[in-house]
Amino acid sequence: MPATQAAPSAAHLAPYISFETPACVRRVLGSGEEKIKVKGFDDLMVFRARCCSPIRGEKIVGYVTRGKGVSVHSATCPNVVNLLYDPERRIEVEWDKSDAVARYTVKLTMEVEDRKGLLAAVSAKIAGINTNIKNMEARTGEDKNARIDVTIEISDLKHLEKVIKSLRGVEGVLGVERAGRAG
Repeated sequence: MPATQAAPSAAHLAPYISFETPACVRRVLGSGEEKIKVKGFDDLMVFRARCCSPIRGEKIVGYVTRGKGVSVHSATCPNVVNLLYDPERRIEVEWDKSDAVARYTVKLTMEVEDRKGLLAAVSAKIAGINTNIKNMEARTGEDKNARIDVTIEISDLKHLEKVIKSLRGVEGVLGVERAGRAG
């Protein structure tokens, strides 16, 4: 939001969202599950956008959706550019500093050499950083290379960066990137 533009008021946002989250929604999602605060508002429905799945430590941007609450994107998400077409629906959001134990699910894609023991080396490296593996899939190609997709649980951006750096150090790993993100 530009520095000269004031934060949206409750009256300004009223056409877009409900300010009270129904109890049934709170029970399903848990209170504060997303660990994100909307500046100036206490009881707004907030969810992390699936296109970029922001994690603690990343700069984030809020966008008021029609009827679903505030969608939170990574500031580097390609979809944020599209949100600028309707700037009055942007809203300031921040990570809740009181919650340092949040877990985020992140999918990584690796290009690797197709060799014995590489999958074991990758999983041992991840486990060695005290990181939980939720899912792991490996596929070999015709070019003596393979692809490994792994879904892990991390606590914040620094934790993710540590995992990626560590995986790049495994012999036979040609590249590692966070999946599901353009750019």
